[in-house]
Amino acid sequence: MPKNILIVDDEPNHRLMLRLHLEQAGHRATEAADGQKALECIAREAFDLVLLDLRMDVMDGLTLLGELRRQGSEMPVIVVTAHGSVKTAVQAMKLGALDFLAKPVEIPELLRLVNEPLSGMESAMEIPKDYHFPGVSGTAMGKVLWQLAMVAPTDASVLILGESGTGKELVARSLHDNSPRNAQEFLAVNCAALTEHLVESELFGHEKGAFTSAAATKPGKFELADGGTLFLDEIGELPLALQPKLLRALQEKTFERVGGTRTLKADVRIVAATNRDLEEQVRAGAFREDLYFRLNVFPVRLPPLRERRDEIPLLLRYFVDKYAPRFNKLIKGWSEGFLKKLESYSFPGNIRELENLVERSIILARGDLLEESLLPDLARGAAIKEEAGVDLKQREKQAIRQALAQTGGNKSKAAELLGISRRALHYKIKDFGLR
Repeated sequence: MPKNILIVDDEPNHRLMLRLHLEQAGHRATEAADGQKALECIAREAFDLVLLDLRMDVMDGLTLLGELRRQGSEMPVIVVTAHGSVKTAVQAMKLGALDFLAKPVEIPELLRLVNEPLSGMESAMEIPKDYHFPGVSGTAMGKVLWQLAMVAPTDASVLILGESGTGKELVARSLHDNSPRNAQEFLAVNCAALTEHLVESELFGHEKGAFTSAAATKPGKFELADGGTLFLDEIGELPLALQPKLLRALQEKTFERVGGTRTLKADVRIVAATNRDLEEQVRAGAFREDLYFRLNVFPVRLPPLRERRDEIPLLLRYFVDKYAPRFNKLIKGWSEGFLKKLESYSFPGNIRELENLVERSIILARGDLLEESLLPDLARGAAIKEEAGVDLKQREKQAIRQALAQTGGNKSKAAELLGISRRALHYKIKDFGLR
């Protein structure tokens, strides 16, 4: 099967040689002269494989490989270098490199690695036909769907990782729907949307008179989800003081309501999600290590939409079918310009932002096609113009600044534009030191 391959090497002649051999073998190849240019290419386009030189002046191969893994990218990487050694090979493998080749490259061996491991991975990761996932999926979601199909029938805790708007709750619901618990409740708690006091009450319930507004006894989500699944969204925002109580509920399946003394039991499967680096929070003392390991039994990382551009037409159809009947519109499709503008946009708000743009366009549509003119300036003018060396956080900061400027500083509208919650936007503004 033809692959889309990114060649990262600071030697132009070597890049050209590799590209010609790969194209002769039926693959598509793109060249990048250093790690920074490679990040720009990856932000614009999804690749099946990266051929990566190690020693480059602007950003070396190990740094690029580490940055890709930090961003959550799981693209296969084959390291190709004249400076190979056991030490660098081990470092590259620890960072997730698929294999390691020394220059001068033996072309038959390279083509074998390009073809066999990827095709083997694809056949091994065949998704069971009885696994149902709502919506649509493209090539970048293949591994994710395979992971979900494998873990769904179990009771293992799942930690869903990814940027805001990548569909974490949709994944959590699919795990529940494809599990033996699907006849019981699926309940969700957004840990970032409530104060510490309210989160505890929401999770574990409270007794009458436990606090001023507690006029009656109220069961919590653990109680109500007994036998089913509890989705803890934005788990990285859970107050440190509550983490031991959650850990106990996970380990012992017991808890007490706020203001209560009676120990209650609940058999609940936990699916948690976060867009934050929990390992970094553990090192900073903001998240308990034992709770992190308890939640991180089976991590699933969702790729951002910029790595899933082949899905955009499918997602467009899904959202048009979802919203057109809701607004009594007969939308047959979209113009080529409408699709091109979306495909050239970086989508800091990911799928949620795309959904918002499609919903808005359907509301404004006068005919049966979605036209480019229906898209707001944020999408119409935002073909990806990444500066060299700008990392993920800088791009996110830039997107937030742009949204705030466009909405005149209105945080609610800016959050809606970005496809994130107002609370999450407030946190990011504070984290980035924006005003």
